[in-house]
Formats: sequence, structure tokens, C-alpha cells
Amino acid sequence: MAVDGFDTASIAYVAPTLAREWHIAHAALTSAFLATSIGAVIGYISSGALVARMGRRRLIVLATVAFALLSLGTTLAGSITSISGMRLVTAVCLGWVVPAAISCTADHAGAQSRAAATIAATTGLSAGAALGGVLASLLIGHYGWRSVFIAGGALPLILLPFVWFALRGTDNQKTDTLEKNMETLNAPRSSGIAALFRQPFAFETVLIWSIAFLAFLVTYQFMFWIPTLLVSYGFSPASAALGSTAGAIGGIAGNMALLLFVGRYGVQRSLILTACLAIGCIVCLGLLSVDQGAVLLLIAGVGAGTTSACVGQSTLAVIAYPPALRPTGIGCAAAAGRVGAIVGPAIGGTLLTLGFSPQQIVLCSCLPIFLIIALLAISQIGSRTLK
Repeated sequence: MAVDGFDTASIAYVAPTLAREWHIAHAALTSAFLATSIGAVIGYISSGALVARMGRRRLIVLATVAFALLSLGTTLAGSITSISGMRLVTAVCLGWVVPAAISCTADHAGAQSRAAATIAATTGLSAGAALGGVLASLLIGHYGWRSVFIAGGALPLILLPFVWFALRGTDNQKTDTLEKNMETLNAPRSSGIAALFRQPFAFETVLIWSIAFLAFLVTYQFMFWIPTLLVSYGFSPASAALGSTAGAIGGIAGNMALLLFVGRYGVQRSLILTACLAIGCIVCLGLLSVDQGAVLLLIAGVGAGTTSACVGQSTLAVIAYPPALRPTGIGCAAAAGRVGAIVGPAIGGTLLTLGFSPQQIVLCSCLPIFLIIALLAISQIGSRTLK
């Protein structure tokens, strides 16, 4: 999952260098970013059907080989069109791995530890993206932008034998008795997307998709405008990158806090707590005059709240669906999130065009978080009603 997170974010690492070396505007690389998101959506949505056809172990291994080779092939790209095409296909393979890996983790965990295991596995994506940024800066400085994609191809190939060995029997493991009984009672007629909208899953599916969409929307809207926000607080353009690092570190800390909270308070309540932390930090950023150190700390707090919401939507999907539907449910929720990741920066750009200040744009981020809290409360009430 960490290698997947690194490879997914690799285009962001190399974008400034590509813009300089290819003598193009930064905005010209938008197509490569969009291609990555679109490819991930395709991969997430189709992952469930592929798991049903070939099993999780085979899909994870084949998709890992594919995105490793495609990452290596990206070093040959010499234009926006070629690198966007490579990112599209690579992201499809990256998208295949995530739902299969998360559902595999969930099925191996006991019923009491399933939510925590899912959070821990999904945290790998955040950790890979955050630590990958440090690795990428070192690689680019010494060996150029192509070295990032070489690392992105070499690392999964090195891990491959261990993955193949560790996933033995993955598709034949037995779930606990209670879950098997529940699956028999609520057995879906298929493992496709349509099954997510049959009873008793339809209402929960709408809630999870909405939470995922809003969580990624606010996360990427905030992430996209962090450098602009920091410049308005007196940071130099070069040091504004510290904000992204603070947000990523805060995201990992938020996931760790979620691991501690979820056993005591449950998933929904834990996510409401971290969402409230994000709102408090956003209000302080938008309304108070604080020094630069406090700004970075508040950004870390926002990252903790928003990133945990992105992780939490996968955990909600794991809990809501039986094993047969988990890869499809997790993948479709992640796809809804990716759509939000595209919409969020677009909304921020529109608000900036309309004359909103960076602080006002940040304050606007409170609205989707309030909606997330409301949806989590509804989900919590629904869970009690079902019990």
C-alpha cells in the first residue's frame, strides 16, 4: 500500500522539474494529474469484478507487476501527451490493488479488530505519499526526475516475492462464524456494483459514497491551496512546500489517533472527533493572526482531520459489506472519493477567480466537513437501528 501511495503521487513530485526542463507552464501538467485520477477511478470500480474472476492474490500480484513495469516505462515519456497516457494506464493498475488489499486485510482480521486493521493498512497510502516526497526530493536532486519512476518500478518488484508468499491461501480463508451467518442472511445475488444498491446495503452505500466524495473534496481542496495560503502568511514561495509536509505528517498522526479511538468509540464517533479537530484548526487559520510556527501546526491539525476521513470511508465500507461485496464496495467508495479529489481543487480555483482570499477559501472548507459530520451521525444512528 505504501509503494502504491508513492507511485500514485509520483507525478506530483516531478511536476515542477518537468515544467522547468520541458519549458512548459505548470498548468500544462493538469492533464497528467487528471489522467492519474481518472485511471484510479477506473481501477477502483473494476477491481471487484476482477477479484471475483481471478482472486485477490493473483490480481494484486499481476497488477503490481503491471504498475511497476509501467512506472519504469514512464521514464521514456518526452511530452505531456505521452506522460499523461502512461499515468492513465499506470493508475488503473494502482487502483486495482487498493480495494483487493484492503478487503484481504479485513477478511484476515477478527471481527473486533477489523476496523483497526483496515485503518492500519490504508495508512500505508498516506505514509507512502509522505515519505515518498522526501525520497523523491533526494532522487531528483541527484539523478533527475526519471529516477523517481525508476524507484517506483523497482520497489514493487523487490516486494513481489514477499507479496506472493504472504498471500498464500488468501482466497480460501474462512471468515468467523458470525460473519458467515450474516453473509448467508444478506447474501448479495452478485458481487457487482448493482448489488451495492440492493437491500440492506443501498442506504449505507449512498452514505459511504457521499462521505468519501466530501472527504476527498475537502482534503484535496485544502492540499491544493496550502502553498498559496502560506505565502499569504508571509512564507517565501520556496518554503511554502513545508505546508504540504506538515499536512502529510498531520494525516499520519490523525490515522494513528483513529487507531486508538476506534476500539473505544467506534468508527463513526472517532471520525466525528477528528473532523471537529479539522474544523477548529480551519477556523483558527481563517480568522486568527498567528505566527508561522502555529500556522504549520494548524495545517497539521487539518491534515489529521481530513486524511482520517479519507481513511475512514474505506473502514466504513469494510464494516458495511460482507466479504463477497467488500472489494466492489471499497473500490466504488474510493472512486467516489477520487471524483471529489477532482472537484475540490476546481472549486478552490473558482472561488479564487471570484475574488475570495486564501483565508476565505480555507474557511469555506468547513462546510463539507460539517456535512461529513452530519452523515457520520446518520450512519451511527442507522447502525444502532440495525442492531
